[in-house]
Amino acid sequence: MSTKRKHSTLKKALLLSGLSTMVVASSTSYWLWARLNSALPLLNGEITIPHVEHEVVIDRDRNGLPSIVAQTRTDAARAMGFLHAQERFFQMDFLRRKASGELSALFGESFIQADKEARLHQFKRSAQQAYNRLDAAHKTLLDAYVEGVNAGLDKLSSVPFEYTVLKATPSPWQAEDSFLVSFAMFMEMQGRDYHNALYLNKLQQTLPQALVDFLVPLGTSWDQPLDAQHIASAPMPDAQVYSLAQSAQGEQPGLALQAHQQSLYALTLTDTPSVAGSNNWAVSGENTRSGKALVANDMHLNLTIPNIWYRIEYSWHEAAHTYKLTGISLPGLPMLIAGSNQHIAWGFTNSMGDWSDLLRIPAKQSQALVTQVTHQIAVKDAAPIEYVVDMTPYGPVVEREDNGDLLVLRWVAHSPEAVNLGLLAVEQASNVAASLPLFNNAHMTHLNVVVGDEQGNIGWTMLGALPNRTHSVWAPVAYDNEQYQWSGFLDSADYPKRVNPESGFLFTANARVVSGDELDLIGRENYALGARAHQIHDGLKVMHKPSEAQMLRTQLDSRAIFLQRWQYLLLSILDEAFMEKHPELAEYREIVNNWNGKALKGSTGYLLVRAFRTQVARRVFAGILQDVHEQYPESSVFDYFSLTSQWEGPLWKLVNEQPEHLLNTQFDSWQALYADALTFLNSHFKNTHGAVAHAKWGDYNKVAISNPVAGRLPLIGTFFNVPEYGADGDINMPLVQEQGFGASMRMGVTPGEEHKGFFHMPVGQASNPMSPYWLAGHQDWQEGVFSSFLPQETEYSLKLLPAERKE
Repeated sequence: MSTKRKHSTLKKALLLSGLSTMVVASSTSYWLWARLNSALPLLNGEITIPHVEHEVVIDRDRNGLPSIVAQTRTDAARAMGFLHAQERFFQMDFLRRKASGELSALFGESFIQADKEARLHQFKRSAQQAYNRLDAAHKTLLDAYVEGVNAGLDKLSSVPFEYTVLKATPSPWQAEDSFLVSFAMFMEMQGRDYHNALYLNKLQQTLPQALVDFLVPLGTSWDQPLDAQHIASAPMPDAQVYSLAQSAQGEQPGLALQAHQQSLYALTLTDTPSVAGSNNWAVSGENTRSGKALVANDMHLNLTIPNIWYRIEYSWHEAAHTYKLTGISLPGLPMLIAGSNQHIAWGFTNSMGDWSDLLRIPAKQSQALVTQVTHQIAVKDAAPIEYVVDMTPYGPVVEREDNGDLLVLRWVAHSPEAVNLGLLAVEQASNVAASLPLFNNAHMTHLNVVVGDEQGNIGWTMLGALPNRTHSVWAPVAYDNEQYQWSGFLDSADYPKRVNPESGFLFTANARVVSGDELDLIGRENYALGARAHQIHDGLKVMHKPSEAQMLRTQLDSRAIFLQRWQYLLLSILDEAFMEKHPELAEYREIVNNWNGKALKGSTGYLLVRAFRTQVARRVFAGILQDVHEQYPESSVFDYFSLTSQWEGPLWKLVNEQPEHLLNTQFDSWQALYADALTFLNSHFKNTHGAVAHAKWGDYNKVAISNPVAGRLPLIGTFFNVPEYGADGDINMPLVQEQGFGASMRMGVTPGEEHKGFFHMPVGQASNPMSPYWLAGHQDWQEGVFSSFLPQETEYSLKLLPAERKE
């Protein structure tokens, strides 16, 4: 079946489902239907737009991918703003409100806590300061983008439908709002990091440091940095350092903790929070068929309707030269985020570095350093609430310890220098060498950049403002400790970089990338487990003259190499002696033994191995961390899983060495702990599915992508969502896929040969379900079908004309 027919079939099914439900509430549905139609973007014809200097043509293909043809860069910015507003204004508004702490005014009381969190950072003030810092050229371009946004909003026949549902009115876009969008991405990528540091502080105040060092390693044997240097893990402390049996002193945990421990065993299978991450890599021209570099990228984020990215192509003329860029934009910003300019192609992953510190201010000094800032938070359908933030010269107070000491957050994002429009300079870069310092000077959330050029060169560096410091630190430190002071930000010359390595390829996957002094620049903390990076490295190493199609196959790789050793461990546990005691596990063992090693939605074996690891981890760490959670009842073992993605290191050592002094005191042996996990799982699968063999990975790994306003539409809300379905993939493999988390885009492209490239994006361009290209391209993303990077045949054409010309 063709892509177009698949899209048409899916759309018809959704429409029929929505229409059949709409009959139940016909009058309301008809009204909403009319509002949806009147809020559709303009696709064809000619319209006059304020401030446009020359005619701009916007062609769209069947997927809604627009191609802007402008005569100047400022007109291209106006057209981009126009498109963003017409298709995604509510998304832009949501992001600026997320950063400024103003979501409650739109959604009500359920967002009060999120608004309080945002108000800690005072991003609204920083956004204004960032705009004031712009040079004249960037300010002119951003102002042109804002003009386009507000013109696009004005040209809609009615407000975007989300405002109709929420009974709200959109406010015009302002230039500083674009920087709020950048700060919202800081919150998405780094906003929870200090919570992890707060939990680490609790560990250090409760457990011996030797045990903390073991539980929170700097890396594991899975690490695959670019320099191939491994970091030795901390040894397991012996019983003289810490013993659970001595710690418990024969006492059972409190009732609240017992209830919490039992709740850990619920079969959600979610062992860690999703890591906002991604994969990217570049292959040098010496190793490709074209002799040009080949760049691939798939960025992993929370999946929503609409998708966070907006596909775009735009071109303009300057100094007798035509510039053309194709890729993805972020509604709210006037530039390409990732893609190709025909000379270089680039992609990003979350760096997972250390960009914040917790500073301890002693209680006796806090009064002189703290000032209070009072915020009024507007709440829809309720009275505004007053929220007071304790501020210091070093940042906001995020916690008060029992002794009165203050923990203060110092974060790169608190500086107006953390955001700029530096990525605009990359638009005209012609090769890797010229682009790397431009990426360094582009400030937004910290990212790994992989770039390749048409000459065949490849490079890696960092994007974002890197603090000038001698050491990074994760645990709280004294606010006046000179060893950990920051002194502005690094110059581009001091950023770590790699160009044309001997291997012929570069790659990142949110794991540690560098070692030694370079690692101190980026930080030594919570990198993703290196299993994904390891698998990508091994795949690239054996490729011969890879094509774009091979890049896509690598992105879709669902081989669960990471879990194979857990399969072997599980089979060794299920030996004859164990099976004599637990004959009911015979089917479980047979299925595990026959597992094909992939995370396929129809696989029972993958589910059983993965679930075993998850259940063992919860039992093991719930025991070791019992003292912490007794002392801090608001915390849980899931805080530990959030703290470090490296917990596989200590877990693997524990289950192999089986130390008695670190055994959860609820069990009299490690075999009893394994038996408890396995009998629990066996009973669950039989009771839930009728037989263990009937349980499939897709029953638990269900993709659910929804619109943020769908829940406010009784009966017809599902019409705005993608129907839930089981999916291949998981976290520790290239094909990253969880329930609401996965590849927000995929691309593979050779600069100068973009026509050979591919591109995927879930849920498509449209936010309005009445759009003719609603969900267009989603099925290609879901099924991994090769689809074009470039716009295809034009189906819609719109001209933006200067205001002095008549339509």
